[in-house]
Amino acid sequence: MTQESHTKAKRWGINLIGGLFGIALALLFVLVLRSIAVQITPPPEQLTEPYPDVSTQELCQQEGGRWITVSKSQEKPVAVSQGIQPQPYCQGPLTSERERTVQEEDSRQTSLFVFAIGGAIAVVSGLLIRTRRSVAPGLLLGGIVSFFIAGVHIWTMSAGLGRLITTIVIFIILLGAGLTIFREQE
Repeated sequence: MTQESHTKAKRWGINLIGGLFGIALALLFVLVLRSIAVQITPPPEQLTEPYPDVSTQELCQQEGGRWITVSKSQEKPVAVSQGIQPQPYCQGPLTSERERTVQEEDSRQTSLFVFAIGGAIAVVSGLLIRTRRSVAPGLLLGGIVSFFIAGVHIWTMSAGLGRLITTIVIFIILLGAGLTIFREQE
């Protein structure tokens, strides 16, 4: 192996290791942000208990539901057998379902805030830190992924115009960061 090919192989190896380090740093940054968001406002736990017993009017009302009875005058035509009579039932959402929905929404909002602020800090840090070749790209990638996750949270929480405005703002921020980075490299 000649000296020139040995130098190219060494440079290629260093670049590969640096790139992998940057990716690992970005992924770790995103995991840290997710851990922070979960510690601030945890998402609702997985449902392992069976659905509450709401077979009677009293049990239904205790759980926060509404007891619905169908009389002959209220019946709508339904494709069922002739001998089956409509039965009363409990209509939700139950109190536990409403609490779970509120906790899920709070967790999503906290996660959005943490990812947006963390992504901004990572992108700014990546633009300012130019001493290590793999650290700055890792921070930039972590910030970009964080912005993407924050955008997904906003996308699921808002509708219509909110989605459009959010997408445009995130696009402009990332475009500005990209132009700054590539302008400096030229």
